[in-house]
Amino acid sequence: MPGLRGSLAVLAAGALSGALAGIPAAVASPGAVPAAAGPDLTRFSAQRPAWQPCPAGFPGTGPSPSAHGSPPPTGAAPPSAGARRFQCARLEVPRDYAHPERGTLRVQLVRLPATGPGKRLGSLVINPGGPGDSGVNYLIGNSDGFAHLGQRYDLVSFDPRGTGHTEPISCGTGYTPAGGTGADSLGANEKRINEACGRYSGELLPWVGTPDVARDMDVLRSAVGDRKLNYLGFSYGTRLGSVYAHTFPRTAGRLVLDSVEDPTKNTWQTAVAQARGFQRVLDDFATDCVHTGHCPMGSDDATVRRQLTDWYKKLTDHPLKVRGTQVDGTAYVYALRQSLYSRDSWPALRDALAQLRDGDGAGILQLSGSGGGSGGGSTGTAARRPGLAATAAMPSQDQLALRAISCRDTSERYGPADFPRAQRELTQASPLFGPDIAPTLLDCYGWPVPGDDSSRDVAAHDAPPALLVATTDDPATPYEGAAHMARALGNGSVVLTYHGEGHAAYPSGNPCVRQKVDAFLMDGVLPVGGTGCR
Repeated sequence: MPGLRGSLAVLAAGALSGALAGIPAAVASPGAVPAAAGPDLTRFSAQRPAWQPCPAGFPGTGPSPSAHGSPPPTGAAPPSAGARRFQCARLEVPRDYAHPERGTLRVQLVRLPATGPGKRLGSLVINPGGPGDSGVNYLIGNSDGFAHLGQRYDLVSFDPRGTGHTEPISCGTGYTPAGGTGADSLGANEKRINEACGRYSGELLPWVGTPDVARDMDVLRSAVGDRKLNYLGFSYGTRLGSVYAHTFPRTAGRLVLDSVEDPTKNTWQTAVAQARGFQRVLDDFATDCVHTGHCPMGSDDATVRRQLTDWYKKLTDHPLKVRGTQVDGTAYVYALRQSLYSRDSWPALRDALAQLRDGDGAGILQLSGSGGGSGGGSTGTAARRPGLAATAAMPSQDQLALRAISCRDTSERYGPADFPRAQRELTQASPLFGPDIAPTLLDCYGWPVPGDDSSRDVAAHDAPPALLVATTDDPATPYEGAAHMARALGNGSVVLTYHGEGHAAYPSGNPCVRQKVDAFLMDGVLPVGGTGCR
């Protein structure tokens, strides 16, 4: 569910290839079409999904891997015995809402019908964040966490355009890396990746932005027969939900936005805020580690923090080999970041760091998401250090989708000339996380289609108040973003504060947070402003 997830820092092999091969890059970017304007879309809103049992290729529905090889979300519980009750369907939507005659997309949907005997409340649409994450995989892998809501709601999710099973972004399987290691080489590699995306997915790239996905959600609302959209979104899903409220205030229902993105910050400011956020939570982890009495990095806060940074420098210069895979500084930082999303992961991180102290990087490899493979999993070493391979691996498909959606959602285009300042400011924000986040600011360098900032306009004065859930020590979406979002919405939305660490409070299982969110979604009862949970 993270916002910026280090799309350069962690490049993985296995991107989908050839889905739109040979399509030339688009040269124009569409503008957002006002909700009340445009052509007649009745044929889309009047359709009814043909729900069928999900095919065996979907995760959790049988022994086969998913159709595109996408694993369930990291940390997801195994699907329950009722996994085969999941129903799948496709939803036809215009590629370009201003010109629906120019082609359509088929959005992959998943549904878990309501289980309880009480009055059904309609559908609850769930978005896990990203951008780039598969909502289908997420719901199938995590439905048990929404079982109470699923008694009265049909739980519904979807793969947004460009992700998962819905017209996934493809940029080929590799590219020829540029020589050198400086900012110019870094920019050249990003440009080569982006040019490949234009060649393979150029006709899709202008249409994957958040405003278009919000329009898809309104088609979905109508297609499932709901007068209002009831919605639970995490991280990037909070931006999607707020854009929906802005675009369709009269059909916005009960919206819960958990781990709220800050609409007042641009991409650069968001990167700095995230570096600070991860550093703050890492410092909390260091203090907690010392208090356990069995901390593998030292017996006082200062020693632990120094050791954490020293290991990053050491692994950057001298990577460890684990099962044929290099565990370098990038993998180390990514393992730290992944573990800081939930306090429940802290014991596993302590164990991995104890292994690292003894010269074994297996635990770090596992936490970075590259463990368990046959040696083919990449930690980004070849891509970040050109010359080790003739062809560097493309980012993974979800990382490509993140890039495509993010670049469509911003007009910012930073290049090699901006990198020294990015590296300086981000390193000041966090000497450990900043250097690894800084390269992501070049993700849109040479991107083949323009972007705009329309998704940052979330004013929704005519929409009903939403419930915003914010965690005080959230590394990825800092706490103050929720207050900024509430002011930007301008509709009396309420902030529920969770005093704790981690990203996404509702899935953490905190009883207080769950009770407040469930009361709103089930009964329409908003907590009093200023309410907190510990």
